[in-house]
Amino acid sequence: MKLTNKLYDELSTWCTEKQPKVRYQFQVPLLGEGGTCSLFGELDPVEFDLTSTLTEQELALLPLLQNITDWVAHNCEVDWFGIYLSRTQTNGEKVLTKMSYFGNPSRAEFPLNEEFSTLSNNAYVGLHGDKRTINNVEQYRQNGGEYYTCDPKVKSELCWPIISNKNNTSIHPQPKILGIIDAECFENDRFDEKTQALFEAVCLFLSENLTN
Repeated sequence: MKLTNKLYDELSTWCTEKQPKVRYQFQVPLLGEGGTCSLFGELDPVEFDLTSTLTEQELALLPLLQNITDWVAHNCEVDWFGIYLSRTQTNGEKVLTKMSYFGNPSRAEFPLNEEFSTLSNNAYVGLHGDKRTINNVEQYRQNGGEYYTCDPKVKSELCWPIISNKNNTSIHPQPKILGIIDAECFENDRFDEKTQALFEAVCLFLSENLTN
């Protein structure tokens, strides 16, 4: 916990001092049958546009989320990292929307329902709030674990929920799942205790800054 607190303070200082370059559009893979990713490398010619997807209030969060993403890139040797927030679309469907990330192009939104949670760690964690730390993806799948593959090079993954502030500073008394963080590596066993402490700090910081 001492390391997590130290990293939290470093992240807080970074976000106070840095002016991030926010990304509002990004490339995404084409989706195949059933809403799964196409073969890795087949990109949709139309970029995903956050400005036409998010509300004004959600767009206002992007500088903070980009700052956090930049801090992770600066301090942690993972190959991919993203922050997703839980949202309700205009058609009433709940989704996880990727707000900021670094690494290879990846899916922008995941359906947030029980059916898709049987295929996707992101959807499962976003729906149920359980942490998933997988240090060997191949072994995990062989043991029957659900896994949504966008990049076949991924060997280990950490997918954790962002839970609303548990210190009861929110106007909402019951904790809720605000979204998830997702980190991926192209090697096995990359999420050791020190690396997990960094992502604990990230989740705590997100919880306290996204709760209202």
